[in-house]
Amino acid sequence: MIRASELQGKRVRRENGEVLGRVYEIRLRHSRVAALICGARGFFQRLAGTVSGHRIAWEQVRKITPSEIVIADSASRTVPRRRPRRRRS
Repeated sequence: MIRASELQGKRVRRENGEVLGRVYEIRLRHSRVAALICGARGFFQRLAGTVSGHRIAWEQVRKITPSEIVIADSASRTVPRRRPRRRRS
């Protein structure tokens, strides 16, 4: 079993060596990891509430080492930028 705290901040790279950035957000569905959000845009997503960055489905993770997470070459997709949601008063 792996803890979310062990994934947070790890470097993410594809099998071909391309580095996508670090994990900034972990998406859960039914108490299981569904996706990882990484990259510089993923960091700003946490701060501003926008939706952008690299989204990696958990099924695409190939290997987790102490220093990084390796994903399939065609695994991530760039999430298009979107305006933050307005809060209702």
